[in-house]
Formats: sequence, structure tokens, C-alpha cells
Amino acid sequence: MRVLIVEDEAIIAMHLAILVAELGHEVCATAASAAGAIALATLHNPDVVLMDVRLAHGSSGIDAARELHAQQALRCIFLSANLDEATRTALLPYEPIDFVGKPVLPVVLQRALKKAEGLTDLS
Repeated sequence: MRVLIVEDEAIIAMHLAILVAELGHEVCATAASAAGAIALATLHNPDVVLMDVRLAHGSSGIDAARELHAQQALRCIFLSANLDEATRTALLPYEPIDFVGKPVLPVVLQRALKKAEGLTDLS
């Protein structure tokens, strides 16, 4: 499965890339902003997006998810240290695959990616 990682913290993005690869998936690209995520998704056509909810410099994972869902019908596994009920509710229109809290535990990420795999034609 091809995975786009959208995370503004470089160390966390590298950690996620390592975990995704260890779990047998391909990281097709990594973005740090909503605009970068949209551009890279168009270029690389991922199967799923690991999306940080809060990105740096006023950029929003929610805005990126909205665009990716509208343009490419892409669905996200959302990552956040603060996955409160209001945030989860705000994300429902974009058909989230799963929510993963930070710090990301490998077993939780594995479960979310397996859930995504079950939704793609690649399973």
C-alpha cells in the first residue's frame, strides 16, 4: 500500500516513515503542510494518507483532508496528540479510516494500516 505522510515535525515524520516501511508498506512521499500534501498526493497517487491534524505555519490537516477527499476521494488516518470529540466530529465528513494518538505506538499504527488495507483494492 502506498502511504503519504503529512507531518510537520521532521523527527516524527522520519519515525512514521520507518514504521510504515517496517510494516511492509511504501512511503510514496512526505509533506509538512496542507499545500504540500495536496501537491504530493496529485503527483504520487497514494492509497492512504497519514495526516497530522495540526500542522505548522497556520496549515491545517483538516483543510488538507477536505481537499484530498474532494479532489481524489482520498481517506486519511488522522494523527494527533489531542483527538478530542470535537476534532473527531469535525473530521467525520472526510470519512476517516482511523484516529491514532501521539506518540504513535507501532501496534496502533499497524491496526490502522490494516484497516486501510481492507478498504483498498490491494488487500
